[in-house]
Amino acid sequence: MSYTEYQKKFNKALDDEIRALRKSGGQKTFLSDGSFLGKRGGQYIYSLTTDTELRFPDDTPVDLEYKSKRYSGILVSVEGFDIILALQQNLGDSIPTAILYTSPWFLLEELKKRLLESSNLKGANRNLAEILLGDKSETNSSTSNSQKLLNQIEQRLQKPIGCNEYQKSAVDKVLNRQVSFIWGPPGTGKTKTLGITVAALVQAGESVLVVAHSNTAVDTAMKSVAEYLQGAPIYENGLVLRYGVATPGSLNEFPQLHVRGVARWQNPNLIEQIERLEKQRKDLVKRSRQEKLTQLQRQSIQNDIATVKQALQPLKEQLKQKEAELIKQATVVGCTLSKAAIAKEIYQRRFDAIVVDEASMAYIPHCAYVSTLANRRIAIFGDFRQLGPISQAETEATQQWLQRDIFDEAGITQKVNNGQIDSRMVLLKTQYRMNPAISKIPNQLFYNGQLQDGSGVEQRTMPIVQSQPHPGSALILYDLSQLSAFCFKEQQSHSRFNIISALVAVNLAYQSTQTNDFSVGIIAPYNAQARLIQRLLQDLHLTDKSVKVATVHRFQGAEQNLIIFDAVEGSPQAKAGKLVTGGTQSTAMRLANVAVSRAQGKFIGLFNYQYIQKTLNSFNIFRKFVDRIYAQAKTQSLTWALQPLSDLPGVTYFSKSQDALKQIKLDLLATKEEIAIDWSSSTSNNQFPLDTLKQCNSRSVRFFITGQSRNSIATGLQNTRLWDNKANTSIGLVGIDRKCLWIYLNPNSPLTPVIRIDLPQTTKLLYSFLHLVPEQDPGSITTKISQGENPFGQCPDCGQPRWYSRTEYGSYITCSKDTKHSRRKMNEKDTTLLMRFMNINCSVCKQQASAYKSYKGIYIGCSQRNCSWSTSLESLI
Repeated sequence: MSYTEYQKKFNKALDDEIRALRKSGGQKTFLSDGSFLGKRGGQYIYSLTTDTELRFPDDTPVDLEYKSKRYSGILVSVEGFDIILALQQNLGDSIPTAILYTSPWFLLEELKKRLLESSNLKGANRNLAEILLGDKSETNSSTSNSQKLLNQIEQRLQKPIGCNEYQKSAVDKVLNRQVSFIWGPPGTGKTKTLGITVAALVQAGESVLVVAHSNTAVDTAMKSVAEYLQGAPIYENGLVLRYGVATPGSLNEFPQLHVRGVARWQNPNLIEQIERLEKQRKDLVKRSRQEKLTQLQRQSIQNDIATVKQALQPLKEQLKQKEAELIKQATVVGCTLSKAAIAKEIYQRRFDAIVVDEASMAYIPHCAYVSTLANRRIAIFGDFRQLGPISQAETEATQQWLQRDIFDEAGITQKVNNGQIDSRMVLLKTQYRMNPAISKIPNQLFYNGQLQDGSGVEQRTMPIVQSQPHPGSALILYDLSQLSAFCFKEQQSHSRFNIISALVAVNLAYQSTQTNDFSVGIIAPYNAQARLIQRLLQDLHLTDKSVKVATVHRFQGAEQNLIIFDAVEGSPQAKAGKLVTGGTQSTAMRLANVAVSRAQGKFIGLFNYQYIQKTLNSFNIFRKFVDRIYAQAKTQSLTWALQPLSDLPGVTYFSKSQDALKQIKLDLLATKEEIAIDWSSSTSNNQFPLDTLKQCNSRSVRFFITGQSRNSIATGLQNTRLWDNKANTSIGLVGIDRKCLWIYLNPNSPLTPVIRIDLPQTTKLLYSFLHLVPEQDPGSITTKISQGENPFGQCPDCGQPRWYSRTEYGSYITCSKDTKHSRRKMNEKDTTLLMRFMNINCSVCKQQASAYKSYKGIYIGCSQRNCSWSTSLESLI
């Protein structure tokens, strides 16, 4: 098949994916905890926390909505729930909350353009692309002396580079072939091999483009390249460059890699002018925000700001041109695959060699496109036993071209599976990351026993093995079969979550942070579970203590001292999820491999072993994975008697509901605004105190009640919303003020465990997952006021929100912070506003409630004239 024919097939797949992305409307993501990291390349770098994992390519254009204004930028990197953005404007030192809008189809549209251009362009190396895709054989292999080049590198560095025999074979393969594949399983030194290979190519006089699917992967690769090019004239003269926005702090050891850094060094006068004007503009903006300015003064400052901006524009354009010129002249350039398709500085030039890292996660069309930029060769680095590329569309075209990797298309995977040798490929066999007890699992299951442990790896990881939890064990399996660890589906995305396994995972991480300084990673297959664990970590302030959580897809390429893998699966789900179902070539295989191979010294797996055995047959690769761990690990069957949640702050365990009665009464009586209940069984067994609800009722608390027993629970309660959330969770739930959540694992029995979660961010997310209140509910009063909604304005004495207050002398509008501050008598307008704010309607016809004045005072009636419903303010609020 010719390149042009491939291009048409790629085009169809990309069109399908663009259509799917447009149909979903991009993505709207809520962000929080934003902090300014610094300025780089004329852009302002911010770190923020997302409420869900993002799966968009780095360099995706974004819009950030902050204080009702939109600011453009790009997505620099995503690590779990932490994202880095590069914005065009400075938004200050902190961004408490913001909304992110993404349009990821833009990058695919640009890739389509490049593919079309490369199918017609005279200089495009379509022949190399066809060799890469497996349609042609090589015709002009070279005969470079790789050992001589490696010796020259060592002489320049004045130290041995420490290559093992497989790494040397990999360098030799790349230097002597047009197309080569370097298979680098976890911990085998793939990145080091890549850096040495690029240094050897440069030593041989070749220019190189290093690309990967993510900015983090590019940064890691370029650090390795810089390490082996230090002291070389091209590095010292600024001809080895990282193009695009690097992850903050990632390249601090190698400042010459930054394009802006080299531009600053080569053009000091230009940089000085820009920085002087930037400071001037910043000072003017600061002055314009002063309160005691006349209109004339404010206008004068705005005119000065406009003048400075006008002076800056040509200088910035000049700097941009100089940076573009640097990229055009550079011998080695590193950037993302997306950047290579959108930056003319890349796609309008040619390189002798292209090196693709983490290629198993790259789209086949991306790999084919960048190969046309090469004059001589392309080298593919990656591991086809780890996670593959992701696409949203599920069409035949996207499955063929966007959900398979280049190893598969080139025929490498098939030959390896058949036990055949492929002359294009070198396998890096020696792993230096995992303790041998851990490496044994992936080696036996996924690499056919071909891997070997490097010398010293067991000794180096031993301090982690000897640490808590379970000192002396590197491989541990917790069986959750006896814990009632129920697995549910989040209603919008259908992503699975398991509250009990999340709590067990976080408790293990918490115990580890209390006893040692080792890094901890928590991995889950499902986005919903990763979100839940992230909220728990935030509430417990563990995100600052080297504890990271992400789905398996986001953990690829990373490593931690201790890995906790939460499989999530369990009853009442009839079948195990798609992510853990399949054979040796499935996503389940890749997922299991990535999960276990992130661990250096300790791997803890959380599995409902009975459920896995029941729902997955013995041919399923995930079942084989769990069985293998079960056979080789220290295994512990968790029961509530072992107190698996002991000492976890904010979480209280009661062995039976009778023991919890005293505490839940206290919590209910302390309710300020609302109680949400989801109860599927009878309330006759005294699981929670109905009489206490009546006491709350007299204090004007709102109730949201769902589940089979909602009618009996609601008897005698006012201000109550009965509804059906269709959740069918089979557990009992009582939520208080959206800050505290009680979980009854078996509402039918008073002798089963109860868990109290007093963690506000976690509870808020579980309200959403478990659908505890109706979607159209306006939210708690506290939440509304904190978000700036307030019908009664601010207190003139202290500026705090004003709110309704009832005294023995009547109803007043007073300061919410101090009732001694100025107040006023409540009138009909205030009462009607309050009804609207709290979403209280006529209980007969559901129309809006309105306030009226009578000789007895203010009363509330229906806004519809033919409805006779009426009540007092005191009975509702």
